[in-house]
Amino acid sequence: MTAAEVLVIFLSVALAVFLALAIILVAYLIVIAKKINTVADSAKRTVEQVENVATMAGKAFAPAMVSNFIIDTITKFTKGRNKKEDK
Repeated sequence: MTAAEVLVIFLSVALAVFLALAIILVAYLIVIAKKINTVADSAKRTVEQVENVATMAGKAFAPAMVSNFIIDTITKFTKGRNKKEDK
């Protein structure tokens, strides 16, 4: 066996090992990509749910805030009026 033949055998074995490692790495990357996609979908659903809750809360609290403002304004107006009538 000459040195060239030994070198060819060594390089072909090294190439086969690296090719196997590359195939395994690609398989792991595909699995990780699917998990990332699942997490991203879950995060998207969560954000949409929080957005819906915020929208519903805004719709529910808006009339309450307006009525609070009206009551406060009327109370301030009547207190001011009562003080003027007392003098």
